[in-house]
Amino acid sequence: MALGGVLTFFGIVLFGPLLVPALARVFGWPVRRLLGATGELAVANTVRNPRRVAATATALVIGIGLVSAFMVGARSTKDGIERSVDAQIGTDFVVSGIGQDLPVALAGELAARPELGVVHEQRRAVVDDVEIRAADPALVGRTLSGVLAGDPARVGPGRVLVHQELARARGWQVGSPVTVRGRSFQVAAVVTDDTPGRAAPTGHVIDMADPDFTALFPGQRGYLAEIDPAPGVDAERARDAIEAVLGRYPTVNLMDQGAYKKMLTGTVDMLLAFVTALLGLAVVIALVGVANTLSLSVVERTRENAVLRAVGLTRGRMRVVLAIEAVLMALVGAVLGVGLGAGVSASAMALLDRLGGDFHVVLPLGQLGLILGVAVLAALLASVLPARRALSRPVVEALADQ
Repeated sequence: MALGGVLTFFGIVLFGPLLVPALARVFGWPVRRLLGATGELAVANTVRNPRRVAATATALVIGIGLVSAFMVGARSTKDGIERSVDAQIGTDFVVSGIGQDLPVALAGELAARPELGVVHEQRRAVVDDVEIRAADPALVGRTLSGVLAGDPARVGPGRVLVHQELARARGWQVGSPVTVRGRSFQVAAVVTDDTPGRAAPTGHVIDMADPDFTALFPGQRGYLAEIDPAPGVDAERARDAIEAVLGRYPTVNLMDQGAYKKMLTGTVDMLLAFVTALLGLAVVIALVGVANTLSLSVVERTRENAVLRAVGLTRGRMRVVLAIEAVLMALVGAVLGVGLGAGVSASAMALLDRLGGDFHVVLPLGQLGLILGVAVLAALLASVLPARRALSRPVVEALADQ
């Protein structure tokens, strides 16, 4: 994937003198239709020196390609985290340990509050390469992706859920006996669970009711507890009840689903802020590169521009010609950069998905559109000084330029 990205970039650089003018003509087609001769002149000037224009566009490809890659990657990662939370957490509130597992008595105290209906501490243990997880019958159906046989709601004392990979490996089916640490259980259902972060890498998972898990692993604690209000209790009363208990435990934190997502995606948000700074750098590159290219073109076309002014090209239309040239150069570089960056990030997400994650490509169209818009505005700004230079000399003096 990395090699493909590098080769694609070098392909853009090597074929830039052919690719960039071709794209400039394509993007310039609406301009030619709208502005007639002025648009024709601007597009022709843009593609007159292919190597110079390609070099200017390549500088933009580097900066904007990096920004686009980070934006697509960060947004895809953030979306994956949010979808994972939606799939894993089936309750309104979440209590998490701050850097450590939850206190031993916390879940019991929360469960004793009449305002709270479901209090489930996520706990797990590994026995003989099989992951044993505590489950609450009221929450089981909310996080499973599919049921192959049986009824997951029947999980309870002496009955467990077995995930299909383990059931296939052991030949288990609904009603089969299962022994865990010398204690016998019965398979209530065979289920699938491809939720990221929930299933074991091998897929060998058994879900059992909280009391059974506590009996087998009395010292096992979790770092997360899921909480739902009791029937008829609104969210504010439930929150107050939780906070009344948590007041005695300074090492835990209460969040709703939105806050929990925000906590998990905080690092991604910091990365996006860093990307915004990179976007500023790309704008500077656009300003300097486009301004230099236009300035060279203005110097080289001093007499030509004077002739155009002499035969009737107004000062305003001269500014429009140079502005279109700047926009076409910046737009080609920005489009190539966005395409390259988004392509590399999409490949990375596909690779991570194949390696066992749950990543999907999410294109932040608004942000990518903002990149293109900023590049165009920067190009318009960069055309101001070259246009002023082109119009500063009198026509007769410019015609005598050698």
